[in-house]
Amino acid sequence: MTVIATASNPRFSVSRVDIDRQGPTYTIDTLTDLASQRPEAELFFITGADAMSHIMTWKDADRMWDLATFVAVTRPGHELMVPEQAADRVQVLEIPAMAISSTAVRQRAAAGLPVWYLVPDGVVQYIQKYDLYR
Repeated sequence: MTVIATASNPRFSVSRVDIDRQGPTYTIDTLTDLASQRPEAELFFITGADAMSHIMTWKDADRMWDLATFVAVTRPGHELMVPEQAADRVQVLEIPAMAISSTAVRQRAAAGLPVWYLVPDGVVQYIQKYDLYR
């Protein structure tokens, strides 16, 4: 679905590092793999304000800050809390109040509700074609 969602923008590429790795996948592993595959690249990790408030509980969180710049995206109903030790490695991106989350999209699809305009059209069609989340 990520390939479908980004296909129209040539600036995006999709990595398979999480798919090809066996066992549990942690952000630190993904960032380490990407940094070694593309040592010249500047990596950005984009996450919502809800996840940012729990980020220090993630595996090896103290090492993540050296591998990527984190972008914390505001989300309605969630206070943005940037960990003090990472303040210089987190950029805040305020976006219009769009209360869209992947969890909400999956819940809507599971309930048979439409997800048009919440995800790209190609992703809507993919979800329908493979009857995902039901």
